[in-house]
Amino acid sequence: MYAVHMARAKTAKAYSDPKRVQLLKIIEDKGLVTHGQLAKLTGLSWGRLQWHLYVLEREGLIKRVVKDGLVYYAPAHLTIELFSAQE
Repeated sequence: MYAVHMARAKTAKAYSDPKRVQLLKIIEDKGLVTHGQLAKLTGLSWGRLQWHLYVLEREGLIKRVVKDGLVYYAPAHLTIELFSAQE
């Protein structure tokens, strides 16, 4: 029971910051997005953006995918479909 409670608390923490909610919405709307694109769209510094992406990735809401030497961020539930459609 404790583990379930802690998992819910972590997920709630991921949604507790408005910038993380904004990032998640952008990633879900656009599909594949690079760190640079997210920085431009949100106005966040590189380091702060990296922290928010880390939290979202840790909670399983997004995935980091490397393709052709570039790192992309994608919604966790769409990762396979997005790359299948682009090839």
